[in-house]
Amino acid sequence: MSWVRSAVSQPNDDVFDEDADEMGIAQKEWKSTMEKRVKEGYREGVEAGKELTLQQGFNQGYEEAVKVMFSCGQLKGNVRLTGYS
Repeated sequence: MSWVRSAVSQPNDDVFDEDADEMGIAQKEWKSTMEKRVKEGYREGVEAGKELTLQQGFNQGYEEAVKVMFSCGQLKGNVRLTGYS
């Protein structure tokens, strides 16, 4: 029961010492905040990448569709001019 004697013999140790580990708490808060920022940055980067890729795909598809439809329009116009419609 030496632990009881040592606990009782040190009454000056405050269990709720407010200044005990402020630096440790601040470091934990900083680490937590930075982890949240990294996760948010990752999510924003993924979303931005998706939007950019989607826009590029749309632009490419639109360009190809315009070329095909232009050719179809020319063919249709030529067919009507010859009277085969």
